[in-house]
Amino acid sequence: MSAFDEHPSRRTVLAGIGAAGLAGLATVPANAQSEVETEFRFGGSRAFWRGRSPDDIAEVENPTLELEAGKRYRVVWENLDGEAHNWVIEDTDGNNIVRTEIITGEGATQTVEFEATAEMASYYCEVHPTSMRGEVAVSGGESQTPTATPTGTPTPAGEADHTVSMVTEGSEYFFDPIGLAVEPGATVEWVIESGSHSATSYDDRVPEGAETWDSGVLSEEGATFRHTFETEGTYDYFCTPHKTLEMVGRVVVGEPGGPAEGSMPPDGNVPASGVIVDEGSVSYDSFGSQTTDTPEPTPTEASDGADGGDGGDGGDGGSSGDGPGFGIVGTLVGLGGAGAYLLHRGDSEE
Repeated sequence: MSAFDEHPSRRTVLAGIGAAGLAGLATVPANAQSEVETEFRFGGSRAFWRGRSPDDIAEVENPTLELEAGKRYRVVWENLDGEAHNWVIEDTDGNNIVRTEIITGEGATQTVEFEATAEMASYYCEVHPTSMRGEVAVSGGESQTPTATPTGTPTPAGEADHTVSMVTEGSEYFFDPIGLAVEPGATVEWVIESGSHSATSYDDRVPEGAETWDSGVLSEEGATFRHTFETEGTYDYFCTPHKTLEMVGRVVVGEPGGPAEGSMPPDGNVPASGVIVDEGSVSYDSFGSQTTDTPEPTPTEASDGADGGDGGDGGDGGSSGDGPGFGIVGTLVGLGGAGAYLLHRGDSEE
């Protein structure tokens, strides 16, 4: 029996949702079954949502959900391919009304309850917003939810000073460049190259007194969001749908500084601020190569450095007083991505 065939347990993952739908998502007590008008069941894979029940949506790919305003509904879905998925209901302007966490794992299930409102227009998966998308048809009721607007600096007129692409490429989700250095007063524009993304600052990883920002989730190719940076320091930010998939970025305005300095964002890695300032911008590809191509000393090299053989003159293996692994190469390797970058810089300058 699959996990989907069982009634969802209390450990079933429930969602964090958009502000507009805060009251529409809740755990469901066993005695509240009669309060739900209809329970919809789906299987979710990157190709589509496949309806399972009730009968009118069974075996239908991305079926239309027929709802009635003011009534409660439950959606239960099973992850069919183990990839990252979640369940979102949005309005015609692309604002999230209901949103669940992104989950992974074949056979994992997720349950969400909500009250239907006239604003509901479609449901989708944020990670696969094109293929996993269906319509929502709501009868009765009048629109009462105001249109949500992005927070942050109003979009300035004219061209932006810098551009950051937001990209979905296979199983990778990233900002490019991942690190960007700008001067105070510069405007940065984020643009959708592919997929659905947001540019959202960490509230606690921006300089003191600096303005935070949140673009909201942008889904159309070419859609943009701008923010003007006035305060010097280091800013870390993330993509809301792909935060758990390490889609993070960093902007350094003038000189590095602030609470983001000296640590990585909680959801992924970014280039060190000093590297960003030196380079002006760090592309996603170059940063990835720096963090994955770290040289590893071979056992022979390690022993040479330790017993004073070929490395006895202190070379990369270190002096006998350093001990194995504490020479320059060993130290840089121990630093991980930052050490790889320094090794790369040293090789390129020779």
